[in-house]
Amino acid sequence: MFSSAKAITAGALVFAIGGVVLIAQPFDQQEASVPGAPSGGRGTFVPAGSLTEARFDHTATLLSDGRVLVVGGLEHDQETLITPAEVWDPATATFGPAGSLAQGRGSSTATLLPDGRVLIVGGGDFEDVFATAEIWDPATESFGPAGSLEDARSDHTATLLPDGRVLIMGGCCGDDEDFASPEIWDPATESFGPAGSLDEALDGLSATVLSDGRVLVLGESIGDDPEDDSDDLLVAHFWDPVTGSFSPAGTLAGGPSGHIALLLPDGRVLIVDAFHDSDFPAHVWDPTTESFGRPGSLAASMSNIDTATLLPDGRVLYFGTSNWGVMSAEIWDPARGSLGPVGPFHDPRTRMIHTATLLSDGRVLIVGGGSGDGLVEAAEVWEPGNGQPRAE
Repeated sequence: MFSSAKAITAGALVFAIGGVVLIAQPFDQQEASVPGAPSGGRGTFVPAGSLTEARFDHTATLLSDGRVLVVGGLEHDQETLITPAEVWDPATATFGPAGSLAQGRGSSTATLLPDGRVLIVGGGDFEDVFATAEIWDPATESFGPAGSLEDARSDHTATLLPDGRVLIMGGCCGDDEDFASPEIWDPATESFGPAGSLDEALDGLSATVLSDGRVLVLGESIGDDPEDDSDDLLVAHFWDPVTGSFSPAGTLAGGPSGHIALLLPDGRVLIVDAFHDSDFPAHVWDPTTESFGRPGSLAASMSNIDTATLLPDGRVLYFGTSNWGVMSAEIWDPARGSLGPVGPFHDPRTRMIHTATLLSDGRVLIVGGGSGDGLVEAAEVWEPGNGQPRAE
């Protein structure tokens, strides 16, 4: 698992695929979106407590009160699913119990709802895929049932819509079948229903809510020959929450085989080559032209980017591994097209399939993950600027 799986996230676990460059265009200066959040500098790492139970392939969700809920995942044997949840408190930099899932699950999704609860959908292990959903209530710090998907799926996306519903896209079942038909969870009934259908199943979807409420869906269309990726395309579609229908939004040929999508403050979508296997390591999709372009220079030294987090000042913090499995962090400034190393970590062990969560004060919490040598129970926080430890 650790030698082949690709965990590519932006705060929660997401899997995606990608494609080519048509237009070259630099980024504009980005403004901070979190009032009072520090900006500038490459920052430092500080210890942030240790998980009670080390895990990978889990979710980590920023709660309304600033804490972080850690749910699910697997133990190092890559078979045992973890049911107990944990919550990280930024005031003490420690983890505490937060109830237990009825069913342990990896590769699931966790979505913070407007009322402060967290919806957990699907997932599974390396043999079974689940259709069930659970909901975590912060008032009781316990889980309860939240309906079932029509199609069991893992490695999918879950996107909170402006009206409070949650759109479930992509993923696959136990037979590795990619889904073309999304589902939508309605908080009024706590049940799932149909949400339209794509013309074809796309591999490795990402789903990003745009400023007008539509959802940009990106995924790879595999050519006739699975062994030849020359005719693969990164396909973009709009999903309309009013009609529940899809419409085309551009294509990109000859790009990466995996991507991370981040919504930028100016409304564009940054598409990062997670596996560094394309001619251009980053692209940008522009809503004004509905086309793809280049965002300027980016040349990360890592071979795999595991997580990418958009910071309040518009920069992007990457965590990934080299070809030798060495963990590193780098920060990219889109205003200058520069990228430089961050760190070092206090715990240098490799953290494949970890989570990176942007906190309400602009810091980033790194939790879990590991390698064939073991899982990492110690958490770390990236502090902007010359940040100092918040707690021992």
